[in-house]
Formats: sequence, C-alpha cells, structure tokens
Amino acid sequence: MSFRWPLDIAITITQGFGGNAEYYKQFGQIGHNGLDLRAPAGTPVFAADEGTISFEGWGQNHSWMGKPAGICVLIDHIGSYAGYAHLKSTVVSKGQKVTKGQLIGYSGATGVGTGPHLHFEMFPKSPNFKNGYAGRINIMPFIETAQVVGKATEAEVRQAYWEILERAGDQEGINTYKQYPLAFVRNALATSPEKRTLEANKAEAARVAAVRAVEDAARLIEDARKASEAKAAQEAAQKAADELAAAEAETARIAELERLAREAAEKKAKEQLDIQINAKEDAMATAAEQQNQGQELADEIASSDAVQQLVSKVSPRTKFIVYVVGDSLIGFGLIVPSLAVVVGWGDMVQVVALSGLLATAGAFLLTMFSIYKSKK
Repeated sequence: MSFRWPLDIAITITQGFGGNAEYYKQFGQIGHNGLDLRAPAGTPVFAADEGTISFEGWGQNHSWMGKPAGICVLIDHIGSYAGYAHLKSTVVSKGQKVTKGQLIGYSGATGVGTGPHLHFEMFPKSPNFKNGYAGRINIMPFIETAQVVGKATEAEVRQAYWEILERAGDQEGINTYKQYPLAFVRNALATSPEKRTLEANKAEAARVAAVRAVEDAARLIEDARKASEAKAAQEAAQKAADELAAAEAETARIAELERLAREAAEKKAKEQLDIQINAKEDAMATAAEQQNQGQELADEIASSDAVQQLVSKVSPRTKFIVYVVGDSLIGFGLIVPSLAVVVGWGDMVQVVALSGLLATAGAFLLTMFSIYKSKK
C-alpha cells in the first residue's frame, strides 16, 4: 500500500505525527494524531489511494472522526482508512468509489484549528482507540514523499539531532527524517518525548544546582554570622580586659595616692607633735624662768619694811586664803602649756605668756605674805 500526497501543491508539513504533546493532553492523547499540511482555503484535495467513501460530512456525526474534524471525508483504502479533515466542502458521497488522485473536496478551516490547512490521518482496519492517538497510526511510512518541498539532507538531520536532542542521531531516525523538510524535522525533534525528558532533566539539574547554591549561600551567611559573632565576642572580651586593666590601674593609682597622703599625714602629725612637744618644753622652761623672775621680784618686794608692816597686820585666815589662791595660780600656770598642746589652744606664745603671768602672780602672793617662809 502506497499513498500519494492528497495535495498537488508543494507539500509543507506544519505539524507532524506525535507532536505538541502538551496541547493534546486535553483530548486524552499523547500527541498529534496525523499530519497537518499547509493548504490555503479552497485548495483541491485528492484521494491518496483508490477506495470507497466510508463517510463524508461533519465529524461530530461519526464516532471515529469527531467534532474537531469539522467537514471531513473518511475513505476505506482497502488495507486501511484515511481521514481528510477541516475541509471547506466535499464533492463525494458515502459509498462512492474513488480512484487514486480523484478530487474529493476543498481545504478549509472547519472544526478545531488555527487556520486553513488539511489534516491527513490514517486508521488501521481494527483501530486501538486506547493507543494514545485516538486509534490513529503514523501515516508517514506509507506516503510517497517525492512531493515534499526542500527535504532535509542527512547532514542537516544529524545537526538537528545535536542541536535539539544534544546527541548523535540513530541511523533509523536519520533515514526517516531526511524524507521531510528541515523545519518539520526540527519541529518533530523539538516536540518529541525525548526532548521533553531532556528538558525535564535539565530543569531538574538546574533546580538541584539552584538548591545547592541556596544552601551554599545560606552556609556562607551562617559562617559569616558566626565569624561576626566570634569577632564581636573577641572584641567584647578585649574591651572587658582593657576596662579591667584600666580599673586595676586606677585602683593602684588611688591606693598609691592614699599611701602618699597617709605618709604625708603621718609626717605632718609627727611634725606637729614635735612642734607641740618642743613648744611645751619651751613653754615650761619659759614659765619656770618667769616664775623665778617673779619669785625674785616678789622676794625683793616682800623684804621691804612697808610690806612687812602690812603683812604683820594680816590675820592667819587671810594668809591661808592667799596661800590657796597663790598656790592654785602657780599650779594652773604650770599646766596651761600642757593643756594647750592637748586641746590645741591658739598661739603658744600667748599660752606661754599666760602661763608665766599666772605662775608669777601666784609666787608674788605667796612671797608677799611670807607664806613660803612660814611653810619652810
């Protein structure tokens, strides 16, 4: 069995058998179930081989053809059936015998399609409607391909394999595809299951690489964060150590200042004590000297006749009182310097003067009344 092309114009295949799998999923198919041939509206369509018209009319009226076929013709070509779909009109009727190359209608765009073209398909005598192509089989091996415009060369097919499937073409595939235009070959390879698998593998590899890149980036970010935290901790520790050293240095400085101040205070206190001791000794010496001078003066005065006459008239009681007062003045005059040193009274010169005055006054009283003599 050998089919001719159903068009007498140069053949351009716009969509091959099995192509555009994603689109045909909506119809429950794994790909395109025929050949789409470029054909302007009104292009004559011919029987590919002799046979009998099994059906002509709208596809929804035949279970094999279906609504998407639009106006169509189904011919029983003895060994198989051929369908001609999306016609503008037909010139045959059901049961009519036709010869190979006989006009059966004109191309159009009825049914489901993207524009005027001829959908050419093949059914075996006993179709398997669960084969993924709604019972159709690839008609290409049964067609005389001489009419195909610009058939691809073997080199072009090999190049297409490398560019699209990224591998060397197998000889069987090359022999099949070099019967078609290069555009058809490239489209068939680009829409093949192998290409879809290749793209899926590439996408998965890209996804894995992207995940790995994200993980690497996250790891780098975490490492940077840890490094930053470690650096911050190190800087904080160094700062704490510096502050501790500064605090210890300040404590040592303050302790040294306190030591120096204590030594200075002790030295000052010792100097003050020495001054007070010297002042006390000087005061006592001065008081004693003043007392001696006062005693000499008092003796001189007391020895005079006038004083002797006066004293002889004083009663013993008065003498006793004078004794107590004089003795008290002498005693108080002697302790004044020591008391001034203890309590920190004013200027020592004034203290010494006061001490001498008191002692002299006491000695004068005692001498005048000859109390010293009587006591002796």
